[in-house]
Amino acid sequence: MQVLQQGRILENKDADNILKIMSNDQAMQILRSTIDTPKSAWDISTMSGIPLTQVYRWVRRLHNSGLVRVSGDTNLSGKKFFMYQSKIISIKVTLASATESVVELS
Repeated sequence: MQVLQQGRILENKDADNILKIMSNDQAMQILRSTIDTPKSAWDISTMSGIPLTQVYRWVRRLHNSGLVRVSGDTNLSGKKFFMYQSKIISIKVTLASATESVVELS
């Protein structure tokens, strides 16, 4: 299996991981909700109904897979906060043959 992520081919283990992410409703909700604008974990949780602890687990996994961008800043009281935004806007899976498939992320 090949995974094309913005023009580069990823390894099979990465491809399997991305397919597992695609099959999870919570992960897909997080990706969809952060396409247009970055959101905090609290915002994602409130809008989607996903428990906050699950949001943190998923954004960490999505970030490690290269699917989410993390940015941080400090508010006026000195507390750090992080914003999460999807790095992809589309996922396309092509079944090329019985043994080969291609996952394209853009």
